[in-house]
Amino acid sequence: MAKERKSGLRKVAGMALEAIGIILSILVAFAIENWDEELKKIEKEEIYLVSLHSDLIKDQNQLTRRIKDYEIKLSETVALMELLSGEGQIDQGLVITSIEDKLAYLFAYVPSNNTYQALESSGDIKFITNAELKILLFELDKSFQTNEQKGEIFMNYTNSDLWAGFLIEHVNYGTKTTDLGPGELRNQLYNRVKRYNKLIESYYYDMQGTLLKIQEVKLALEEELTEKEIEPKHNIEEIQVNEEKEIEQEEEELEDLLDDVM
Repeated sequence: MAKERKSGLRKVAGMALEAIGIILSILVAFAIENWDEELKKIEKEEIYLVSLHSDLIKDQNQLTRRIKDYEIKLSETVALMELLSGEGQIDQGLVITSIEDKLAYLFAYVPSNNTYQALESSGDIKFITNAELKILLFELDKSFQTNEQKGEIFMNYTNSDLWAGFLIEHVNYGTKTTDLGPGELRNQLYNRVKRYNKLIESYYYDMQGTLLKIQEVKLALEEELTEKEIEPKHNIEEIQVNEEKEIEQEEEELEDLLDDVM
């Protein structure tokens, strides 16, 4: 009886040890799986932070150049209004040359915020762990939207009948003359240039505000990269901006990197 009892206890102990072993194996498997998931989250956040930093550098470069371009155009509208409001005969050739050289070719600022838009649309914004950084990114996106709206209003005016239509109808760029009398040219063109000036001024100052926001977000992002010991992809001098091919390449690289950690 004693031997049978010992044998039974050994079997129970063996089964218990086996059960404990199975439980430990399951727990280890869960721990490994959870660790693997956490590692993927960290890798995703790193990819997104680096990509966001590249976007911000592009935006900073491009917007700085746009501001300089529009500063010249803004100054030209002021000079043109002074010319049109002055006494004496208007030099039509000078007026037309000013419009043709400084006010005819316009390019709106288009932000390079593809990464943030991808984060928002996919729900992957959750992988950005710094709550303050997420708020700043959201504020910057709103700033982009406001700036694009003001740019659209300005561009719509330059393509409207009031501006482009008026110039097409009355200006001969070949001879640098118009079919309007001095009084008509002064009154009609002055009002149009004044409207042009107000719209470009609003757009110009909004771009400056957006640039300040970009710099604020970029500084916060670089602090986050430093804290997490992540190396940025680009230096500011290395970025080539406003290149459609490069933008497509950046998007493809981002997709490939994310696929690797899925």
